[in-house]
Amino acid sequence: MIPPAPHRVGQPSPLVFHLGAALSAYGQALFAAPRADTSDFPWSEDLAAAAAALGPDLDRTEIAAELGARLAATLRGLEAWQTHPWRRPLADPPEIWRAGGARLLDYGAAPEATDPDGPPVLVIPSLINRAYILDLTAERSMLRRLAGRGLRPVLLDWGAPGRAETGFDLDAYGARRLLPALRHLQTMTGRPVSVLGYCMGGTLAAGLAAREPNGVASLSTIGAPWDFASTDGIAGGFRALIRAQGPHRVETLLDSMGQAFGAVPVSLFQTLFALVNPLQAALKFRRFSALDPDSPAARHFVALEDWLADGVPMAAPAARDLLVDWQIRNVTASGRWAFLGGPVDPSAIRVPSLVFCGRGDSIAPAPLARPLGALIPDATLIEPVTGHVGMIVGSAAPAQVWDPLAAFLAAHAG
Repeated sequence: MIPPAPHRVGQPSPLVFHLGAALSAYGQALFAAPRADTSDFPWSEDLAAAAAALGPDLDRTEIAAELGARLAATLRGLEAWQTHPWRRPLADPPEIWRAGGARLLDYGAAPEATDPDGPPVLVIPSLINRAYILDLTAERSMLRRLAGRGLRPVLLDWGAPGRAETGFDLDAYGARRLLPALRHLQTMTGRPVSVLGYCMGGTLAAGLAAREPNGVASLSTIGAPWDFASTDGIAGGFRALIRAQGPHRVETLLDSMGQAFGAVPVSLFQTLFALVNPLQAALKFRRFSALDPDSPAARHFVALEDWLADGVPMAAPAARDLLVDWQIRNVTASGRWAFLGGPVDPSAIRVPSLVFCGRGDSIAPAPLARPLGALIPDATLIEPVTGHVGMIVGSAAPAQVWDPLAAFLAAHAG
């Protein structure tokens, strides 16, 4: 048996939570089975017709056997992923700048690039996850696709926070990493630079375009949250609960983690993501167990799960900004977010702007992401039928996101 890759050991994190969530849900299903044929049973609309066809007197023994089979399939899928032979083969393109743990990677020099001196695009990922989600595999690389269309994408890889970044809040990341990276690219190319941000990197990109418009040719965001007022869903429910109790407990927790570990551990963010969809891991690994391990679908699954497991910690002050000031206090939408020397006002963005808001996005759903497009004057809003990560590496991403993005960037190049 092939040993697990180091970052797969004990994953997906928190593994106990994922398995416990599956056991709890399946146990509740078993106990609720005797009432499943009653008129007041809370079937979802998607399942109501199929449920009606089951008829009365469901056999709880058969249900228990089915639940056991599903859980066993999940466990087989977990083991199959952990011991899968696939390893990411892509080499990074040349590094053209570095400061602390951050670096710029020039995809204009990647083998797929058609114009090494094409219009420069500064690509800003999230601080929470590894930047290579934008270059996951040769078949699912947004950056190599853009480079193949004559653009020059340059990725700001934040890296893991080291000694230099331990005390960084988001404003420090902006002033001491993001802005110098932009200036370096402007000076090196002698051209205005388009700015493209994904997830919270899109929110930072909007802040950059609003506060430092000089030399910015255009702004594009993908799944960028802005207005955290919504209390819909599990994530919104947590926001409402913490607002009611006051955010100080969360601030104290994050500060304590920073003091104990030097940064907020990856496991905290993985737990938060798991809470958004508690059964997601059980369902997806059960589906994976049925795939041919040598199939393209299986290799893509392994690549994506490897990225999810390969997280990075976050400087405690930056985590406070993200989880308390953004998520709980909603400083972004209320005009109180201070970045690069002053408040960020999206209505001050005067460059051509394109905003992608995924219809199936559970990380930055429409109520969080759509307001940014409404606030930027004359911004174009595109709502692909996909999720948060799907906009970057999903099967629909090339047609619904990458290609319209490439056309926009080419049309508004500096």
